[in-house]
Amino acid sequence: MRRIIVEMVIPQLAERGGLDQFINDVAEFFLEKEDIEFRVVQLVDTGLCWWNEGFEPVSLFTENDSATFMDSAKAYGKYLGKVASAPDIILAAGWPVTVSIVRKAVKDSLTDALVVGYPHMTLKEGREKNVGSVECLSDADVVFAISKQIEDEITAFGLNKAVVRVNNGIRFPGSVENRDLTEKKRKLLYIGRLVEGKNIPMIFRAMAMAKDDWFLEIVGQGEMEVCQQQALEYGILNQVTFCGFRENPYENTEDVMFCIMPSNYEGFCLVIPEALSHGIPVISTPVGCATELIKPGENGYIVGLDDSDMLAQVLNYVSQGSLPVPDMNTCIDSVKDYELNQTLERLYVELVKLGQMK
Repeated sequence: MRRIIVEMVIPQLAERGGLDQFINDVAEFFLEKEDIEFRVVQLVDTGLCWWNEGFEPVSLFTENDSATFMDSAKAYGKYLGKVASAPDIILAAGWPVTVSIVRKAVKDSLTDALVVGYPHMTLKEGREKNVGSVECLSDADVVFAISKQIEDEITAFGLNKAVVRVNNGIRFPGSVENRDLTEKKRKLLYIGRLVEGKNIPMIFRAMAMAKDDWFLEIVGQGEMEVCQQQALEYGILNQVTFCGFRENPYENTEDVMFCIMPSNYEGFCLVIPEALSHGIPVISTPVGCATELIKPGENGYIVGLDDSDMLAQVLNYVSQGSLPVPDMNTCIDSVKDYELNQTLERLYVELVKLGQMK
């Protein structure tokens, strides 16, 4: 049987986050598949060592090269023209504009490859950050949607392309201590990058407005000094613990009441199902997979985008006992369909189908 060569193209990576974790999971999964060869090309190497040992992507530029989208398309086209074994399927991931970059490279190199749009951000975010939007997906043969939010954006646009729903997945913890036996504190847990789009100040404002003192643990890297200054300005710096990067962000979180996700944008947001798989209920804005995973009152709560008033109200109701703190097993059961091997098997099946079309 001829092996299908699948190449994922990504623009670049910043801090460690969901996309690099997902790529490593995919690479590890496909290593055991005899009928697929998996490769990764990153257009710009930011100097971040994010891949697992034994797996290294091809990089076309460094950050210092200041490459434009057109430069990337030309460089990837040259790469395709010279590579010993051209890909059968190219997953154009990350930014929506990656699809247009890949399509031009395929056309210029006369490569016979199927182009699969695989955005890992919402199309609204792509448009606002000038890295492409839904119109770029017109350059794809097929589109994989990693969340209902992205699928709905594509549907609303009326894109005349086959759209396949392929969720990202999570590794379930080997075992979870019974969190319901631990006395919960009014403590929130944020896991993620410390950057503007994550909208961490929304949590600070809500904590400042809440009737009772709430505490927040922040696990992640980024603009820490900016966040510290914001917490100081809202008068709650002594209620916030900045933990930095932690290999296991859920370590010693038995007394956490909720994981919180205040983002303005998320393509999928792995933290939501990850937290739930550890038995931690989630309070989130309606981003990524939040609206399809979170059932208010059962495994968490959904609050409006940048709505600190609503978040403060939820915190007050929880403190008063008017809203329940969801139990551990309900949270875990709610994400069993997002187990990593199940979702990767779905991706594998879809890729094999496409490979058989060639």
